[in-house]
Amino acid sequence: MGNRGKGQLAKQESEEDEIKRLFLGIMEGYNDTLIPPLSYFSPFPETSNTENGSNSRKRQKNKASWAENLLKERKRRAQMSDNFSVLQSMVPTLYNTFKPPKEKIIEDTINYIKYLEEEKERLEGLKKFHLKEAKMAKHVLFKCTNQSSVKVKVSDGATFLEIQLPFRRGSVAEIVEVLQKHRAEVLEARICVNDQWLLTFTATIMLHGGTTVDKIREEILSL
Repeated sequence: MGNRGKGQLAKQESEEDEIKRLFLGIMEGYNDTLIPPLSYFSPFPETSNTENGSNSRKRQKNKASWAENLLKERKRRAQMSDNFSVLQSMVPTLYNTFKPPKEKIIEDTINYIKYLEEEKERLEGLKKFHLKEAKMAKHVLFKCTNQSSVKVKVSDGATFLEIQLPFRRGSVAEIVEVLQKHRAEVLEARICVNDQWLLTFTATIMLHGGTTVDKIREEILSL
């Protein structure tokens, strides 16, 4: 071993001896009922009587500032941990994941926000489409309001009806109720709705009990 190596080894042994002496000095007088106070290990040594007042106040202020900053950092880390937990509970891909890395939480959160934005645009487009369809249907229905008619043809005791009305939900059921009210026996019936939302209801019926077809026509036109 060269002189340089021997010098480094001697220096290392000297440092180890110094650490041992310092540790033994701290633990001197230790027993099971006596534990040195935390202030004994403070990174800021107590000021000696030889130090002047200004220097002592400065050291005490630095010590208090250090403790305050340490407390703030602990609170900041705790708050950051809570925020990541909230994000994990809100993102579906992370809901059942046990302690995912923070990088994955951020990445999945970004992807979920992008998905929500795309879904919002899709739903808004669908809403506009339905509103446009509703306006068109309303316009067509308005055009058909003057096209209501009931044509009647009687042959061999049977009555043939051709009813045309603007189509709306429940209109067929209302026509059938009128026929049942007047005790009309329906032998055959057909229903058709064209592109202009015009309902055509054709039926062959038999009338009973003195009911006239004029009463049926009048009630159907009033629907």
